[in-house]
Amino acid sequence: MKIEYATTTSATPEQVWSVFSNIEGWSKWSSFFKESKWVSGSPWMPGSEAFIELAQPSFKVKVKTAEATAPNRASYTTTVMGTTAQQWFDFQAQPNGGTLMKTWIELSGPAVFFINEDMKKKGTALFAQWFDAMKAQAESLPKAS
Repeated sequence: MKIEYATTTSATPEQVWSVFSNIEGWSKWSSFFKESKWVSGSPWMPGSEAFIELAQPSFKVKVKTAEATAPNRASYTTTVMGTTAQQWFDFQAQPNGGTLMKTWIELSGPAVFFINEDMKKKGTALFAQWFDAMKAQAESLPKAS
């Protein structure tokens, strides 16, 4: 099962990455997160682990970096309640300027059977809330000259 979301921003991929890659700051600009921090390894290196606590719905998870190529792509994985999840983030410069910001999560395992269309819509809405906040934060940063 796959849930995805995309939006565009006037910010550069470097500006978006600057905001995204600082997971300790996520809770400062997005109400989606209560806390997020690295707990092992170097940030955004394969195998590094982070703790993420969502605010609403209240949920805690440890994720492991699978891939990261600044400023364009990253992914992490986790296993929760019989479900394996891999979430991808993709930030690509656009021909007319700005960046296409995409995320998708691929879910597998027996518990996926219980995820209905309403739950998928709620997941997409949460991604939209997160990415809109990230977009606003990235657009507030100065562009490199």
